[in-house]
Amino acid sequence: MSSSTEEYKLYYFDARGRAEAIRLIFVHAGQKFGDVRYSFEQWPKAKSEMPLGQLPVLELNGKKFPQSLAIARYVARQFNLVGKNDLEAMQCDIVADTMQELNNDYYRIWFNTDDEKLKQAEQTKFKTKTVPEKLTGLEKLINTYGNGVWAVGDNVTWADFAHDQVNGDPILIQISWTIHDYNLHTIPTLQVVTNPLLSRQFSPVHKQIFASLKQLNAEYARYAAWFPYPKLAIAELDPPSGLFQCGNVGEDFSINLSCEQNGGVINKVDFASYGTSIGACGQMQQGKCHAANSSQIIQRVCIGQKTCSVPATSDLFGDPCQGTTKRLLIQIQCDPPQNNTYYNFTYLDTMLQDFLDATDGHSRIISFCTQPNWLFKQDTPHIYPDNATYTDWGYPVGTELVDDTMQALGDYYGRLFAWYTRGGFIDEYGRKHTSNYEYDWDYIEIFNEVESEHRMNVEYYTRAYDAVIQGIRRHTNNYNMKYVGMALGGLFVFFGYSKIILINIFVIGHNEFDWYRYFLNHSNHAPDIPLDMISYHFYATPNSRTNPKDYEAFFSQLDSFTFEVEQIEEIRKILSPETRTTIDELGIILPDDNTPGAPQFPMIYWNAAAALYAYAWARISRQGIDVVGHSQLVGYPELPDLQLQPQFPSVALLNWTTGEGTAKYWTSKLLIETVDIDNDQAVVTETTDVSGENIFSQGFIGKNGRRWVLIINKRYVDVDVFLPGCTGGRMQIVNEASGFGPASEVTLMLSRITLSPFAVAVVHMPSADVE
Repeated sequence: MSSSTEEYKLYYFDARGRAEAIRLIFVHAGQKFGDVRYSFEQWPKAKSEMPLGQLPVLELNGKKFPQSLAIARYVARQFNLVGKNDLEAMQCDIVADTMQELNNDYYRIWFNTDDEKLKQAEQTKFKTKTVPEKLTGLEKLINTYGNGVWAVGDNVTWADFAHDQVNGDPILIQISWTIHDYNLHTIPTLQVVTNPLLSRQFSPVHKQIFASLKQLNAEYARYAAWFPYPKLAIAELDPPSGLFQCGNVGEDFSINLSCEQNGGVINKVDFASYGTSIGACGQMQQGKCHAANSSQIIQRVCIGQKTCSVPATSDLFGDPCQGTTKRLLIQIQCDPPQNNTYYNFTYLDTMLQDFLDATDGHSRIISFCTQPNWLFKQDTPHIYPDNATYTDWGYPVGTELVDDTMQALGDYYGRLFAWYTRGGFIDEYGRKHTSNYEYDWDYIEIFNEVESEHRMNVEYYTRAYDAVIQGIRRHTNNYNMKYVGMALGGLFVFFGYSKIILINIFVIGHNEFDWYRYFLNHSNHAPDIPLDMISYHFYATPNSRTNPKDYEAFFSQLDSFTFEVEQIEEIRKILSPETRTTIDELGIILPDDNTPGAPQFPMIYWNAAAALYAYAWARISRQGIDVVGHSQLVGYPELPDLQLQPQFPSVALLNWTTGEGTAKYWTSKLLIETVDIDNDQAVVTETTDVSGENIFSQGFIGKNGRRWVLIINKRYVDVDVFLPGCTGGRMQIVNEASGFGPASEVTLMLSRITLSPFAVAVVHMPSADVE
């Protein structure tokens, strides 16, 4: 037994490494000892003071002794941790020596090999062959010598502490600051999808939402006016109807009729029915349920009037069929005659204005991705919600356009973008509609996830893409606008919900390489059609909505996606190398995300999702993709107070009750503010994380010598890393502790960093002379 008068002092680096087993023996025995730790910066000055010029070193009563195993054996003997007899003592040595062999192989490869190609080959061999073989052998030894609890015998020995080094060492991050890896030009950004929480008319937090967007200072933010809210996304919800003017609304909504266009009045009621009537304008038919006084009431209220507003209520018409959902359908004509269209920008204008104001001075991608469904052949007209805040997951009906020339499709988009960029447009009947808007932006994206929305094939979509560009040019005379094509979906399945319909939506899009081969072939397009940029999407999803351990699966799913990106890039570089790429939807959709009453996910989810985006951006940046967009600015669960149905809460970057940032938002902001596109370059970065399952790290250096390291914890556990040379530097970290606030910032006093579950850290290295 060691004497209490003996003074122990252990010298080593600020890491676990070869000294950790010795430290653990002291701690287990309750023996006080001096734990002297050197940073890598301090070590050169202290090296000459150590026997053999290496660490660890044990100082005992003023004398210093080197060699880690000799020290460990000595200390173990002092505290009776070498087994009950000589045989067990030998078995302890065998376990420790086996572990030491693995450590020696590791240090030899990572620190003593200068040839980079040889080093990479040796590292691969170490990970795939040496480690599995050594650990398999070690497991056999322990199963033979121990009792299932202890490594040797039936009690604790120092072999247990030596074995602990397999899992106990911090992960070393080794960065070769002078060795170029790849140039960095991948822009981190986000997408903004239209929904009621962004609307001035409906949202109590819309100001804070757009203030948060403005604070991001994002380039290439994507604005997607998407189909689930038709009144927020589509400028012409009903087809032009010539001399007939029609209205079709549900109970408690009103039809607004007007003959003011030519200074006229309503002079004829062709059809009126409060009940279950159906039919498009010019084809309306009474249903079995019909209020017989419908036409009489409309004539009394509307004839001779310039405008007329009629509510669809049983108070006005009586109730022709109690307990049945009813609608009011009206068709009138004007005197003098008036051609009628149904453009309505009430909700579209304000939301787009707020987006453009928040992103002013930055590049933008604008996508009015949903086409009016009356452009498509349908058996019966689709009835969209009267309430602008209600979802309509069944809106994209029809697979074939009524006008096979696709000119009507192009004209719709031409007029839409003329409204925003040329002060207005001329409608189907030659009437001028004036907006006075002359906005400017960089790209128009054409449609969204067309494999599911109207189920287009690539040939049909390519024709539509060309027709839309031609239509925009006809109506705006703008030949400088750039375009984004394809917007292919990420593979996932979800339940879409609305009051009208409950459906499954299957979004496909992965590994559809024939799409890229066809679309990127310029010969498949009309003359003078640009292929400026393509886009596609990725969403990860776990098995469980609420189990954080399952969130670790996000990263392996992203790894699979990067193989797909690589193949797409090969096709693009061959067929259209000048075409850029934006992965403008990238995120996570949790199971049951759009199901009312789905359980709320834990707070740590925000960190897991943030880590996934940071990891995706970094992995994809290696492949040279131009833009990676974080999906999406704001979603929400069911919000009864606002009468809002779920809208993908797990995809949100912002807190839906305050409009302020989640960890996803703050991670995006951290990347946007840190990355210096086309000035930063990645340098060779390696770690001792054998399988890469625990962390991701990548070092970057700027032209001005600025050095920074991105480190991501991919696990739902704390992970320690060791980053040589970081002491005195600055770390920004988004983790569970930072919550809904910005990245925490600390000055690093040690080279060892503890990353809490799913933490994202940017380490700004101290200044150094690096060529």
